[in-house]
Amino acid sequence: MEKAHLYEALYLVNHGIDEAVRGVRHLKKSPQLFMETYHKSMAGLERRRSMINLQFMLEMRKLEEDDESRFEEKFNVWLSDEPLTNDEICQLMRGVERERKLEGKPPLVQFIAKSKGRKKTQEHSEKFTPGLKANSGEEK
Repeated sequence: MEKAHLYEALYLVNHGIDEAVRGVRHLKKSPQLFMETYHKSMAGLERRRSMINLQFMLEMRKLEEDDESRFEEKFNVWLSDEPLTNDEICQLMRGVERERKLEGKPPLVQFIAKSKGRKKTQEHSEKFTPGLKANSGEEK
């Protein structure tokens, strides 16, 4: 998805060149336009189109090759039959949350520091442990 806007930009460039070619073809019908000028214009537009497409595709190929090893390493974890460790799960969820934050979406998971989580768990268990009375001195 990160590269989709680049492909869209290339589409717009090609669409613009298509419009220019269509305009030159309309000019060909004009009796004042010399054929040499027409052919040079058409060749120049197509040459520019091919240079832009070639350069873009070469650059994208480099980016894809760079990403290939990273993606293979990252997603081989998902293809494994072994269960994920807690660290792997946290790392994957942090990546998901980072992407959501960049997109401006609210978080799905909240990460709590280990010290805070233990303290709250202890407080929670002390409040709601059956058989213990909170105010043992007041009851008779």
